[in-house]
Amino acid sequence: MVSNKSSVVKKFVERGESLRLLPVPLKFFITLPFFFLSTEHCALSTAFFTRHAEGWHWYEDPPSKIEERKENSESPSGRSSPFSSSPPTKKIEAQRKELETKLHTAILEPSHENIITYILAQKALMDQSERFSEVWKQVVMKTPALDETLVHPVDQNARHIYYQERHHDITKRIKALAQEYGLFFFFKGTCDYCHHFAPIVKDFAKKHGWSVLAVSLDGGILPEFPGAKRDNGMAARLQVSHIPALIAFHPTSGQMIPLAYGMVSESEIEERIELLTRIQAGDFKK
Repeated sequence: MVSNKSSVVKKFVERGESLRLLPVPLKFFITLPFFFLSTEHCALSTAFFTRHAEGWHWYEDPPSKIEERKENSESPSGRSSPFSSSPPTKKIEAQRKELETKLHTAILEPSHENIITYILAQKALMDQSERFSEVWKQVVMKTPALDETLVHPVDQNARHIYYQERHHDITKRIKALAQEYGLFFFFKGTCDYCHHFAPIVKDFAKKHGWSVLAVSLDGGILPEFPGAKRDNGMAARLQVSHIPALIAFHPTSGQMIPLAYGMVSESEIEERIELLTRIQAGDFKK
């Protein structure tokens, strides 16, 4: 529009006609648009210089973003931390919830930014756990009483020695028990498990000096125990409901220690004796 009006004036000048020769009403209508254009241009120019930079090459945060940035700048990490004055348990819960929120956000909106945010949060938590683990190790190394590997070693050579000592202790317990208790071995001649378990019972008794009384529930016999006795109600008194059954019985006190129901190995019998006698003696530390 401005260019059109300028061309009109230029034509008048080129023709040598002066605007002052024109009638007053015509002068008014010709100069009026130029007046508004000039005043509008001045107003826009003044507003531009008084405002901040803006436009396509500049980005200006809205008031809400500016306030949020001011609040975040107060925190050293760039955001207000909910963990500053909370109890330790609350801090851990808040960390967990924050990590879950970032994970769920990354799952629902798997953008590049969301996934990076979750990975960084997870890495920060792993670094925190690693620092805890390192300090834990330092404390254990400086405080031998807290080192569980001194009692239960993890080194292969040390474990070999550990098992030797433990087996020696179990054998000692079993031999002491064999001096006071007798073994009842309940079986049936028609039971295949009983036939396979009989050699194990015989070797175990011979190894630890234990006397065995084999009791047949059906009158059958086993090659390992040819002198087996027929059940005379002993199985019912000891509440034997499964066979083969191996039970340690104290003849004076009548105390009974069930060592095996069903077929088990010799080492398992030893482990059970060690466990049951340790519990009865109240020795839970060895």
